Amino acid sequence: MGVYALHVGDFADHDLAAFPVDTRAKRPAVKGWQDANASKSRAWARSPKFASADGLGIVMGKPSGIVEVDVDAVGDAWLAMAVERYGETPITIRTASGKSKLWYRHNGEGRSVRPFSDMPVDILGDGFTIAPPSRRDDLGASYTFRTGCLDDVANLPTIPAGAIDMPAQRAAGTVRSGERNASLWRWCMAEARHCDDVEALIDAAATWCSAFLDPLATKEVEGCARSAWTYESSGRNFIGLKKPQLTNGDMIMDGLIDQPEAYALYLLFQRWHRNRPAFAIAPRAMSDAGSPPWPRRRIESARDVLIERGFITEVRSPRKGRRQCGLYSLTPQSLPGGGVYSDCAQIRAFSGASA
Repeated sequence: MGVYALHVGDFADHDLAAFPVDTRAKRPAVKGWQDANASKSRAWARSPKFASADGLGIVMGKPSGIVEVDVDAVGDAWLAMAVERYGETPITIRTASGKSKLWYRHNGEGRSVRPFSDMPVDILGDGFTIAPPSRRDDLGASYTFRTGCLDDVANLPTIPAGAIDMPAQRAAGTVRSGERNASLWRWCMAEARHCDDVEALIDAAATWCSAFLDPLATKEVEGCARSAWTYESSGRNFIGLKKPQLTNGDMIMDGLIDQPEAYALYLLFQRWHRNRPAFAIAPRAMSDAGSPPWPRRRIESARDVLIERGFITEVRSPRKGRRQCGLYSLTPQSLPGGGVYSDCAQIRAFSGASA
């Protein structure tokens, strides 16, 4: 049996009707999931076709009495910010990809994707969510309760009045079959300015269009999102002009912002060696020459950070016996939206194209 058949009884015992879900595609595995009840849940669990499902879905809103705050970013800082804005709750969830969900008592909230431009958060007051202990075999991880459990569903608080200021936007549930692709593409173009990469946009798009009365295939959702991201990353997104375009220099700074010495050393290597296939790093000689003016061990430590984070590659290890220093090369870095660069000229070219 899969996760669904093993745990559907636990949900039924807590008055939550669960249905099987394809966790990788984030789609219900059955038709009529909106009308799930205890009888249907158990019938699906008896079917060999659905019992093996590794995902449990529950309907948000009035049927379950739950509204979910879906934090679509990894990190405890985002979870803490969501708790600060929407209030304490006994149930918080870690998704298979390391993101967070918070459950509250439904109080008439609807479904809103990214209601605030400063937070990667969706409010799910209808549609469905994937619940613990659903599993993603492709990620080798499961949805888990960070805090609380199903016993706490009966004691969920409501979101404080005023915490949700829903923007005016077309509800996905009103989009008709002939309008789905065009509506989703335009939504992705507007949403792209709030996403850090194409995978985040694909995930947000899947959440928004999951409320379509006639769902799109996963490939179509990904196609719309990737098309919109191509416009965004190349600076041609005239629907999402409010988001500043990021250069790869910005991304390098973000990748080393907590290691300022490694960042400074990387910039020196770019200046000196950007057109060389490989170059030597001799910490003692560099320290003696004052380039940079640091002790040998600080240079070694900064070098090791650059290796660990993939900014430089070790071509040949240092050999003390032969008194040979190590040989290294700059690692080509990914450009936003795809592609790579390996020298400053390409950074300038990309920045100009994105302006």
